[in-house]
Amino acid sequence: MSGTAVSDDHFRPEKSPYDHRDYKYLTLDNGLRVILVHDEQAIHSAAAVGVNAGHFQDPEEMQGLAHFLEHMLFMGTAKYPQPSDYGDFISQHGGHHNAWTGTEHTSFYFDIQPEYFSAALDRFSQFFIAPLFEQKWIDKELQAVESEYRMKLTDELRRLYQVHKETANPEHPFTKFSVGNAHTLADSDQQTTAQRLRQFFSDWYKAEHLSLVLAGPQSLSELQQLATEWFSVIPEGGAELNYPQVPLYTEQQLGVRIHVRPLKQACRLILSFPFPSINDDYPYKTTSFLAHILGYEGQGSICAELRQRGWATALSAGGGVSGSNFKDFNFNIQLTENGLEQIDEVICLIFNGIALVKEHGLKKHYYAERQQMIGLAFRFQEGIRTLDLASQLAINMLHYEPEHSITGDYLMRNLNIDKAHELLQVMQPEKARVTLIHQSLPVNQTTELYETAYSIHDIDEEKLAYYASPLENSNLRLPPANPFIPERQNPLPLREPVRHKPALVPSVASLQAWHLQDAQFRVPKGHLYLSLSLPHATVRRSAFACSRLWCELVLDKLNERCYDAEIAGINFNLYPQQSGISIHLSGFSEQQPALLSRILSELTNFEFAEQHFNAIQHSLYHNWLAVNRHKPINHLFTILNQELQRGCFTAQGLASAMPEITEDFFRQQLPILFSDMNVRMLIHGDWPVETARHLTSLVTQKLRLKRQPAQGPLREVRLLEPGKRELNYSYLPHPDKAVALFCQGQSQSVVEKASFLLLNHLVSPGFFSQLRTEQQLGYMVGSSYVPMNGRPGLLFYVQSPHAELATMESAIDQFIQQFCEQLPTLDNDSWEDAKQSVLTHLEDKDPSLRIRAQRLWTSIGIEDYNFDLADKLAAEVSRISLQQLVQFAVERMLQSASSMFLTCEPIKETEDTPEDD
Repeated sequence: MSGTAVSDDHFRPEKSPYDHRDYKYLTLDNGLRVILVHDEQAIHSAAAVGVNAGHFQDPEEMQGLAHFLEHMLFMGTAKYPQPSDYGDFISQHGGHHNAWTGTEHTSFYFDIQPEYFSAALDRFSQFFIAPLFEQKWIDKELQAVESEYRMKLTDELRRLYQVHKETANPEHPFTKFSVGNAHTLADSDQQTTAQRLRQFFSDWYKAEHLSLVLAGPQSLSELQQLATEWFSVIPEGGAELNYPQVPLYTEQQLGVRIHVRPLKQACRLILSFPFPSINDDYPYKTTSFLAHILGYEGQGSICAELRQRGWATALSAGGGVSGSNFKDFNFNIQLTENGLEQIDEVICLIFNGIALVKEHGLKKHYYAERQQMIGLAFRFQEGIRTLDLASQLAINMLHYEPEHSITGDYLMRNLNIDKAHELLQVMQPEKARVTLIHQSLPVNQTTELYETAYSIHDIDEEKLAYYASPLENSNLRLPPANPFIPERQNPLPLREPVRHKPALVPSVASLQAWHLQDAQFRVPKGHLYLSLSLPHATVRRSAFACSRLWCELVLDKLNERCYDAEIAGINFNLYPQQSGISIHLSGFSEQQPALLSRILSELTNFEFAEQHFNAIQHSLYHNWLAVNRHKPINHLFTILNQELQRGCFTAQGLASAMPEITEDFFRQQLPILFSDMNVRMLIHGDWPVETARHLTSLVTQKLRLKRQPAQGPLREVRLLEPGKRELNYSYLPHPDKAVALFCQGQSQSVVEKASFLLLNHLVSPGFFSQLRTEQQLGYMVGSSYVPMNGRPGLLFYVQSPHAELATMESAIDQFIQQFCEQLPTLDNDSWEDAKQSVLTHLEDKDPSLRIRAQRLWTSIGIEDYNFDLADKLAAEVSRISLQQLVQFAVERMLQSASSMFLTCEPIKETEDTPEDD
């Protein structure tokens, strides 16, 4: 069969010399393009299909159809008619699946244990061969799409996106309603929804419009046989691709100023320019290069100048919507209130920066620097999960030439001067779209969908001329040579003896430093993790708010002074966590010690500018007020953590503490916060032990660590009383209601954790199928394993735009009752499959240095100093019998459940009053 269903079009795509996988590109006789990936290290096999059609192909009279079709393909096929047939099979055998719909593409993907790959492909391929589109499931899934639409009614990005659509060219398919709802997808007088679905499927879900990736430990010949066996029957033909023929904006929609009034406090500027399609420029990455040089954040940059003048706190360049005939190039700027008042000067400064790049920035050495870093990123790219690789390649096949399916994201051949001049020529005031987002702005109309208040008007000639003029006292200059670009491009030699687990490095008692020179991932990279346990930062919310404010102030300084390190492949982050502050450095290892020294110096330098303090305090306060206030489920998750974990505070509680944090109060608190510090550290990468000792000494000196350990913060979890259910009610300005049930483990034992892992695996598919697919209670439905400081638990949640709280609570209770009743009837094969699926995840090999570092750091955080918790859990999972799990499920979820029910319902918001803890 494989000999007759594959054309002669097959070859090996270009790949990195450090990529251990083997690839093969081929075309089946029906025109389906396929990439096969043999990865002998893969634990899972994965498949992905890309579709060269998205919501741009929606008929005008039924917008959202492409997205709805994506949903409906999961709702049964001729060979496997039950909607649960596919998802349950994937979940039962240790896999995951998902899909998404974009403007011009759609993607479907899954992974699974390799021995079940063929059977899963049988089910998966039927999506593209014989979907049923049964009326029963059309009616039910319409409710799901309606729920998805309503869930996003208060989502600020979706509301802003709708303003974008309504101020673009109405003849362009970008302006269509991509999500759809019960109204746009209802039967029409001309055609039913089912007829439209079948027509869309017939037009676009044909072999020549699809791409397929199969990846796993199977050989290339085995994968080719699977591709041929299951996908050769996808029919040829289909509609001709109808790329947009009109521009994204009319002339009247350029040189305009748009005001958007958000629901939450925001102060942003988006300055957009309408580039033509950049798809054919991917070998040169001209747009990426311009974004790199215009979005530079070091001294002399547009961003640095804006921050120095107190007009903005952050800037990014280059993002924006893109497609087959358009690309928005955006400057996205987080303004201060002062910046909003000086908005014309802000815009003028940006155009001054553009003029500087036009005149002096198109130099080969600037491009070569970026080219070098992209080349290193490609050569030493991080390993990714087989599932992520498959889904990424399937879409790449629709964008790039076949030989560039892997390399297309990294190609930078040379500076395309003509293209650069063409794009920079577009960046003129009369072609700009200035979007301002703030609650105080005057508006005069409302979008048809999402009810976003906005206005749009022309920018007058006088302002256009001002924007093009030089700004007084400007200190703009182009970036200097980057001192952080690594010279060493090979990993440091391995030192004997080779270890596979971290070991402690001798240090003072208040520093616990672990080191591992990785023997498997031989790349010149590393990860440095530091956790600064600050007992005084978690005693009350004002102290924790100070620690968060300090993190932001330090980052504000470091973002400018260390930006060169970031664009040279060294990423850093500083963030508050439950017990204090954490620091993470990652990327190329050569310059990380120097960067860590600089960061630690800033961390203990308690000097800051008053205007930066005020701007960041203001930003944090309003961000905290807004967090989760329009996301009921996320709000419940936050409440759960705050209720059960010491040192956790709600965002609204932190906001309420902010008024007492004056500049003087803050200065007084900092020395107290950083006293009695304990530090944990992980040094993982290609560094030998001598470097680890140097870094340990550096941390000790810079942080002035004591030789005696201080009292660390207590990592307490409040225990719920067995057999009693606690209730927690809250309210949000969101139309949806939400319910969550948390069942807490009664010990931190390995058997307790292993049992909850098995329970979660068995519960999840049925819970989603029953409450989401069958009962259609809401779009967000699920369950998850939730450990809190070593104590396991199981969380069930539902968010709904229409169901009552009592209905959702009852549905969760009924499901748990039925699950416990049916669990003893589970057949032996299904039980063994469930155990094997959990074991596969526990025994999953680290795919990259990054994932291994995360795992090791997590182990240190939970005091698993033997780094073998996964092995212990696997051994316990193997030992547990079905009878033991049945008894455990009844006790933990019914008879003696230590549980908390959390609910959230709508309330009309009258003012931004923070909630108390």
